[in-house]
Amino acid sequence: MLFVGAGVVALGVAAFLADRALLALEARGWVYWRRTKTLSSIGADIAQEIAPGSQAVKRAMEQERVRKNVRPAQDPPFQVDLDKGTVRIRRPDR
Repeated sequence: MLFVGAGVVALGVAAFLADRALLALEARGWVYWRRTKTLSSIGADIAQEIAPGSQAVKRAMEQERVRKNVRPAQDPPFQVDLDKGTVRIRRPDR
């Protein structure tokens, strides 16, 4: 009976020490244990593909990226005439 009680106490102490060790590893960012719960990268990707709100955000971000890359057509602010050997530079505010 004494051995059973000692075994239960030893098991409790081992569980406590393992919990503390895993919390220390979690604080360093090595494992997720009790305090930080996140989806895996695969789970997060699946959740984002299913949710209609995230699809709308993704489309809006893509449209904004495309809009920023397309600039209105303008003449360059300078003209080079190689035959005459001249360069004309216009000010951008005019």
